Amino acid sequence: MTTLVVAVAFVLAAYNGASAEAPKAGPVIDLDRPGALEALQRSNPVHYAKVRQIIAGVVRRADAEVPRWMQASFNAHDVRYAPIVLTSHPPKRHLAFALDTTRYEAIVTLTNVRGEIIPAAPRP
Repeated sequence: MTTLVVAVAFVLAAYNGASAEAPKAGPVIDLDRPGALEALQRSNPVHYAKVRQIIAGVVRRADAEVPRWMQASFNAHDVRYAPIVLTSHPPKRHLAFALDTTRYEAIVTLTNVRGEIIPAAPRP
């Protein structure tokens, strides 16, 4: 009986929470689009300054440190810095984050990654 009461309470709480208005998602800005940074500088100088510092500083940080650093230093949230390096020269990586309700996305050029050739293991 107690399990049933707990289950009903959980369902009601979920239903009531679902009816609450969620914060509206803001725009998504592709920082690699030509003119995007200049437009951001004019429309939101505070975000522009943070974005410039983030892009300059992200390559100097250990991968695992990036989300915490961005949250603490710039109040960024929903940081995505996947450990997948794009196969290009120089190597690049996708970075996405939100400041306030605006989502930003960029391809960051990595300066601290070096390729390594590893010989294949001989077949038995």
